[in-house]
Amino acid sequence: MLKKIRDHPTHTVLAIGMVAIGLFLIINDHYFIWPPHYSDWLNDDIVGFLFVIDGLGIGGWVLWETQPAIANRLLLTTTSFLMSFLTILQLLTLISTGIYTSWISNAIITAFVLILARRSDTRDD
Repeated sequence: MLKKIRDHPTHTVLAIGMVAIGLFLIINDHYFIWPPHYSDWLNDDIVGFLFVIDGLGIGGWVLWETQPAIANRLLLTTTSFLMSFLTILQLLTLISTGIYTSWISNAIITAFVLILARRSDTRDD
């Protein structure tokens, strides 16, 4: 197990980060305040649950006996979508309300995911 984690340290860190973000969103029921008509939907636990499921999927991929490239592509695409959505939503919250949220750090995480996806092996052996 430790060998697999050592073989894919960036995937492991990303998995832990996605689970942590998801748990934070599940616990915090008033995190999203904009757009006002959708804040109740965005603050629902399902949004955080999507992050947790994605993080567990990436962690599972690291620990799987075989690591299919198609699963890696699917998981990294999902992660990229979730982080891009979160980053854009937080940036628009800053623009519309003037309340700073952590959009810069989420943009950095999104860039990290895109770099990881570009460098990941896309071939099944």
